[in-house]
Amino acid sequence: MTTAATEGARAPLSTRGRLTRDRLVSAARVVFEERGFDATRMSDVAAAAGVSHGTVYTWFATKEDLLHGAVDSVTEQMYEVLSTPEVKDPVQRIAVANERYLEVHRKTARLMEVVAQAAVNDESFRAVLTGLRRTHVNRVAKTIRKLQNDGLAVKTLDAQISAAALCAMVEGFARYWLSSDGEGMGQVATDSTALATLTQIWARSLGLIQPGGQ
Repeated sequence: MTTAATEGARAPLSTRGRLTRDRLVSAARVVFEERGFDATRMSDVAAAAGVSHGTVYTWFATKEDLLHGAVDSVTEQMYEVLSTPEVKDPVQRIAVANERYLEVHRKTARLMEVVAQAAVNDESFRAVLTGLRRTHVNRVAKTIRKLQNDGLAVKTLDAQISAAALCAMVEGFARYWLSSDGEGMGQVATDSTALATLTQIWARSLGLIQPGGQ
């Protein structure tokens, strides 16, 4: 969900305007990730972007609009990674999907933390988080149903519930494993053991890998 100011800023009237807005969005992401939502001021973003305070308000009426702009700049990448990879083997498809998810999470985790901070008091940011999760779960559920129809996945499983549980597992794992605050393991997204383990748990739960299989 975005505001009218954000919508209007999506279609700058000139190349110069578009470049200015892009610079503001890039600066906003850096500042938000460094300071968090509550501590960020519009003047901080103006300084980081090297523009006047008034220039920020030309494109973004509020701090919330700025954060929406920063989120919009990575949303397409995030939704793309939630799509089903073009891989025929179902287990390999799961592995590729998990690898993509972990990599994008590593790049966007701090920004999503800021969105979660803003979401405490702003429904529009709760909608951003809910929309991403709903899209992920629905796409996974669609894949599970296809696997069930093809006789590859356990047919007695509820596809929607299974998808929600599996997506929650990967999301929660990513927050812990890739955390930068010292509490997690701090591993890189391509860690082979972590990826192989996630893939086996996912595939075994759907019956794609039988007990004792590799």
